[in-house]
Amino acid sequence: MHIASSNSAEIHRARREAFDDEVVPAHRALAIVQNLLLSRFGHNKVRIYEAGGGSLSYLPPDLLGRADITVVDIDGVQLQRNQYANSKIRGDIQVQQFPSASFDLIVCYNVIEHLDRPDKAIGNFFHALAPAGVAFIAAPNPHSLSGFVTRCSPHWFHVLFYRIVHGNKNAGQPGNPPFPTVYHPIVSPQALIEFCKRTGFRVLYFGDFESTHLDTLRQRHPSIARLVIAFVRALEIVSRKDLRRGDFHILLEKPAQ
Repeated sequence: MHIASSNSAEIHRARREAFDDEVVPAHRALAIVQNLLLSRFGHNKVRIYEAGGGSLSYLPPDLLGRADITVVDIDGVQLQRNQYANSKIRGDIQVQQFPSASFDLIVCYNVIEHLDRPDKAIGNFFHALAPAGVAFIAAPNPHSLSGFVTRCSPHWFHVLFYRIVHGNKNAGQPGNPPFPTVYHPIVSPQALIEFCKRTGFRVLYFGDFESTHLDTLRQRHPSIARLVIAFVRALEIVSRKDLRRGDFHILLEKPAQ
């Protein structure tokens, strides 16, 4: 985990909650970022762009409650279900552009792995952010065990997994995950960080954590989860690689001018 911020209180608070040697569960990792965002924006009204946000937000309710929210999603069914956005736009975030300094916070949660040109989307984010604005990007790590399985298995297998493990009987239907995964080369954590730096962003926070799928499996099927986790840990011993950190969060800042 890496944290860089001008607010030392934020740094120490996050370090107490996220331990470098611990594989943090997905729900706890999200809570860490939510707390950082609440601290960052205080009680101010915030202009938020949820890129590919669909019908679900991962932001804390306190922040959503005082925000002007624009959601862009290519899926019309998802947009129809959205109950919290002030503005809903059906469009492609790879080409969707807004005037400079339109937003204080841009969220792109588990979306960039589905894009053919995430570099274009991130460039658009940088342009649309106000100086000192923040981008929050979440994605699965293509080099983790779950990422490897996703890359090497057909889409029908992903649909079956969502129906069995996540209990989503409508998985694969219009407006329902899983969506086809592309995994552009810049989606891996290090490549993404380097690309964002070249774009002009400064990295405020990076945290990798246990695959969301393992977290869901533990909650829905605990006995099966114990067997899967034991198997993964055995693989880690043999391969000497950390295979459980399947997802990651990045907070990026557009430098103040």
